[in-house]
Amino acid sequence: MTRYLILAGFALCAFGAAADTKAAFQTVDANGDGFISEGEFVSWKTVEAEISPADALVKFIEIDADASGMISETDFTAAMSDTASDSDRSDSM
Repeated sequence: MTRYLILAGFALCAFGAAADTKAAFQTVDANGDGFISEGEFVSWKTVEAEISPADALVKFIEIDADASGMISETDFTAAMSDTASDSDRSDSM
C-alpha cells in the first residue's frame, strides 16, 4: 500500500511540473502563436534584470535545438528539465 502512495505522489509531482512548464511557456509566448521568438525570450529573461540581453540571446540560441529562430514548447520543456536536473545535481554535491 505504501508503495502505491509513493508512486501516486511522484505522479502528482510530475503532473504538476508539466503543468508549471506549460504555464511558463504560455507566459513567455506573448503573442500566443505556439512558439517563443527571440524577442519574447529576451524580454522575458531581462524584464527583472535577471540576466543581460546578450546573455539571454546566448541562452535562446542554446535552447533553440533546431536553429529555427523560434523555441517550440518541446524545446522549452527540455530546457526546463535540463535546468531542473542541473539544479538537482548541484544540490546533491
